[in-house]
Amino acid sequence: MTYTITIFISFFLSFIPDNSSECHLAYQDATYGFQHAETAMEANNIEHLKQFAKRSKIAIEKVLISTEKCGCIEANNASYKALENLNKALQKEKFETTRLFVNRAKMNAHSIIIALDICSAENPEFIFLENEDNLIEQEQLLLEQQKRLMERQKKLEAQMKRQKKLKEELRIQKETMLLEQKMIKADAEVSLQQLESVILSFMKTIGCEETKSLTEEPFERTFLDLESESLQATKFFYVTKAREMANNLLNALDDCDWQK
Repeated sequence: MTYTITIFISFFLSFIPDNSSECHLAYQDATYGFQHAETAMEANNIEHLKQFAKRSKIAIEKVLISTEKCGCIEANNASYKALENLNKALQKEKFETTRLFVNRAKMNAHSIIIALDICSAENPEFIFLENEDNLIEQEQLLLEQQKRLMERQKKLEAQMKRQKKLKEELRIQKETMLLEQKMIKADAEVSLQQLESVILSFMKTIGCEETKSLTEEPFERTFLDLESESLQATKFFYVTKAREMANNLLNALDDCDWQK
């Protein structure tokens, strides 16, 4: 049920006696506290949620002082409970937990207004019963909201668990692939070094020495190179270097004068 400051104050003015100025001030501050808590409940991030929770707290602190002076015990007790919940809300770091305590403080602010009505009304029993029904209704709404939040939290936890499992699987796959890449690197580079040595030795034997490198770029890879590429890319790199050596051997043999 949504209340506005105008409705609250107008309703209160129709009941308050002339000598209840402190309760009048408490009523106004309680409506501000309620309204700020209600605005906080509409926030979609914890910064705005806490911002309006602080404003609600400032208003309710004034209510606590005013209700002590005007002698409305129930309103004073409700304002104390509201401050407890608001302090807890401001201490929390999770959005949903903070929102839960702000919602409780909002209900406490509602109770303050009801208690002030009872302190000032001509027929308090009727007003108490009428507003007690509203409190029961709001408590049921709160329980339903808490149930929905718990269901949502369970879904989020399940999703986070799946994401964590997937992340772990990907990490293991990456480590396994990197280990295989390192093994290929070690064997391939030794083989290419041996191949290069054999080719150069053969060309020297037939009197066709090669002065330039058999590959345009070094065939050694770093671990950083391996981490940034796939297993297939690693294999392709070393196969390409082997082909490059073989092609350079053929070209060198065609160019030299070993047949003369």
